[in-house]
Amino acid sequence: MRGLTAIAVMTAITACAAAIDRSEPSPAIAASDGRDAGVGDAALAIDAAPAVTADGGGPRSLDDALAARAVTDDDFYRPVLYTWSTPEAAASLRASHQLLVATAATGTFVSPLNRSLAVAARRPGPGQAVARLLTTHPALVRRRYAWPAPFATVLGLGRHGYGTALVRIELAPAAWIGRFDPAAAEPFRFVDRAGAVVSIADVVAAPERIGAIFHVRTEPWLAAPFREYVVCSAAMVAAWSIGTTAIAEQVADDRAMVAQLAAASPPRSSWSSARARAAVIDAWSGRATRDELGVRWRAALAFGTHRYRPAPTNLAAIDAALAAYDPTGPPLEITAAP
Repeated sequence: MRGLTAIAVMTAITACAAAIDRSEPSPAIAASDGRDAGVGDAALAIDAAPAVTADGGGPRSLDDALAARAVTDDDFYRPVLYTWSTPEAAASLRASHQLLVATAATGTFVSPLNRSLAVAARRPGPGQAVARLLTTHPALVRRRYAWPAPFATVLGLGRHGYGTALVRIELAPAAWIGRFDPAAAEPFRFVDRAGAVVSIADVVAAPERIGAIFHVRTEPWLAAPFREYVVCSAAMVAAWSIGTTAIAEQVADDRAMVAQLAAASPPRSSWSSARARAAVIDAWSGRATRDELGVRWRAALAFGTHRYRPAPTNLAAIDAALAAYDPTGPPLEITAAP
């Protein structure tokens, strides 16, 4: 795949994306740079949203709100994840009570994660054993793509979102999360809930504890860098829910943060230049040297595309998409048996 140009890759992915089973969307299915015609700095129109609040009550600063949503290479364990879905897929979830359904064979498109895992499973060297487990172990072959905050994936990676329904997923305390970067010398790195490193030997010995994979892609040939969490073990899901008060509150919290960001008028210059990609990757690494609002915003993003740069029209689009959240029915919470 490295031999293909970015244009060829994007063309192939776009051609396949239309045939995907949208009930199990991957944030990475359409590798587009997200550059929309007419995106500029027009007047922002964000509906009033509740103030962002701290755990102890009272308003929370924008810096605190962004810090709570930041994900970096060395700080990626997140026990609560959110996945957007269509109302039809949400109805199916309500009927089946089965959170993880899709496999690599579902639909007509193979996601970037599954393609990369298949390559790693065939290639001798670091990561092969884990990749083989993730592609063949019966407890690990079903997937659902997610992110720790709804706002960061609400517009999708390409020109379309993934739906207006939202599912909240809570991992079990015993779950491990593995960072997977297929371009790295050591493609897998696992941590437990406390952030302690879990050895590859321990992971291979107890693969059922892999709760999710934090999939990171920043290769230069990609049309846009992206990140995603992939929940892959039903046994490591403590609970999942649709239409609950907690989900509505998270959406409101995200909207309030976006409104605060719009009012703060963050710098935008690096998002309209060739430096944009490097700035995003630098923020994701957690080693950005500049302490500014733009860096903190980027660290919370899943996709390094122009659709998520903090321009007024983009922030308005994010807010509008969040406002379209649809609980799809009464609250439903499925909790794993003790």
